[in-house]
Amino acid sequence: MYLLSGFGIFFSALLMVYNKGYKSSNIYLGLFLFLFNFIILSNYLYIYSESRGTIAFILSIPINASAFAIGPLAFLYVRSILKDEVHFTKNDWIHFILFAMIFLGRITYNLSSWDDKLLLADKIINGSWRSLSNSSLNHFLPLRISYKLKGLHFLIYLIAIWYILLKSRVKRTSSLALLKQQKIVHDWLYFFTVTVSILGVLLGIILFPNTKDKLTYQLEANILFMFVFCGFLVLILGLILYPQILYGIPIEKTLVKINEEVSESEVMDETESISFNDDYIDTIRLLLQKWKEEFKFKNPNSSFSRLSIDIDIPKHHLAYFFNQINNEKYIDWRNRLRVEYALEILIREQKYDKTIEVLGAESGFRSYSAFIRSFKQFTGKLPKDFIREINA
Repeated sequence: MYLLSGFGIFFSALLMVYNKGYKSSNIYLGLFLFLFNFIILSNYLYIYSESRGTIAFILSIPINASAFAIGPLAFLYVRSILKDEVHFTKNDWIHFILFAMIFLGRITYNLSSWDDKLLLADKIINGSWRSLSNSSLNHFLPLRISYKLKGLHFLIYLIAIWYILLKSRVKRTSSLALLKQQKIVHDWLYFFTVTVSILGVLLGIILFPNTKDKLTYQLEANILFMFVFCGFLVLILGLILYPQILYGIPIEKTLVKINEEVSESEVMDETESISFNDDYIDTIRLLLQKWKEEFKFKNPNSSFSRLSIDIDIPKHHLAYFFNQINNEKYIDWRNRLRVEYALEILIREQKYDKTIEVLGAESGFRSYSAFIRSFKQFTGKLPKDFIREINA
């Protein structure tokens, strides 16, 4: 149980810190997985640990408050995927009102002395949990009401998720690659919602609403915890086996149009709402070509984020384009352009009399080693060997 939970927490944290594609949406998912797994592990220790120190430490963490955040996070994740919109709006804070209330209600207890926490841990280990309802764990909401409310709260968000999921209609595309992506992500959303619904029922509706004594929980909860841990592991394995899930469903996004009445180097501000189809892919290719012709790859600070801003295409769309359609990562594409530019200089000038470091800097590379590595990767030769051959 501890190994599975530790793996889940590690993977969730990794997803929040380092994720690809649909970045903000994946942060919602990472936070949900992290908090959900954290709640499972904490409650498992809460029930089965006989250590006063462990129980006191768990009581110092706002587990109860976190339970009121997982429903909104799951809802925001599914909504952002279905609407291809990841921005956290000012109205979205409403979803976390109960979380804030429970969290603030715990501050006084969290600031209490360690001895007070140890005394409460003794009550939990040796006494009835029903007596905790009048404890000072939360000033805003009694513990017994909180336990019942968080199950209802999560159930409401599950209903909301099912509503937007069943109501959604993913627009079809003529591209087989994009059609496959849409199907994978849509299937994942159903799988995610079904799994989370089952886990939510097991934890929030069956296991925790009725506060009992520790021994009763130990006898009743073991099999339920096993199902919950396994279900959580299945979610993580799904993301590992199908990493393209992290790119979302690219649909209905603003497209920058190239005006045919002006030169190809000029881009209009005119926009229209279209699906991520072959026309959109062609537009991305044209904008990338324009970016290339303006030699913006020579800027040492040119990054994936900078490219997204330069051509006004969302980062998760570019990530999907490079990794699933172009079959070349952005970093490799940019470095290849730089190497090709360096080759043009060498061939054009023939008797190149500057240093290799200068050549790399002129091509956009920050360091000599990065230039050498990329030049060898794309040409199979070192710069000095190539120069020697063309000067021979």
